[in-house]
Amino acid sequence: MSNINTIFFDVGGVLLTNGWDHITREAAAAAFKYNYEKVEEKHQQHAENFECGRISLKEYLDQVIFTEPRSFTLEEYADFMETQSQPHPENLGLLRHLAKADKYQLATINNESLALNEYRIKTYRLYESVPHFFSSCYMGVMKPDCDIFQRVLWITHQKGEQCLFVDDRQENVEAARSCGLRAAWLEKPSNLAKVLKGAGVEIN
Repeated sequence: MSNINTIFFDVGGVLLTNGWDHITREAAAAAFKYNYEKVEEKHQQHAENFECGRISLKEYLDQVIFTEPRSFTLEEYADFMETQSQPHPENLGLLRHLAKADKYQLATINNESLALNEYRIKTYRLYESVPHFFSSCYMGVMKPDCDIFQRVLWITHQKGEQCLFVDDRQENVEAARSCGLRAAWLEKPSNLAKVLKGAGVEIN
């Protein structure tokens, strides 16, 4: 019988689509008609500070997008960033089911900038099922740095072997395992129920 008592979910790629990954950044470049490679170089320079909550959305956009005159406004661009977030309905339903069953403690460990993280939590009402969000913008460190997993274990007073972490990126799964957590790779969002059951989580 499984002794898992806590499940940590990634958000982008598991519960929702990714918030601001290279695919959405490429989509933004196409929509607003600017050179992706030129802007991507600036993004890489500021991405960690952005996702670790050290700079605001406006500061990020000023340093990455609005370094030259644009035909669009910061507000229009920020709105576009938000619209790229979409739900994985079946996985959100499964999350609500687990929350209602109240057998496991639920939380997230995710990399996300502050503004987008709060938008996604509120828009998709994740707070109704998940009481704790260990997001990079709150923690000041991001996956796959082992430090974020260690801090989460300290804060929650949990033993790693009693925790399951689910992520769509193998490097994050491997990092979690190296820090003593059980971890499962979600290759496709549609496989979430199968992955959880395979790890010993009771869903029914």
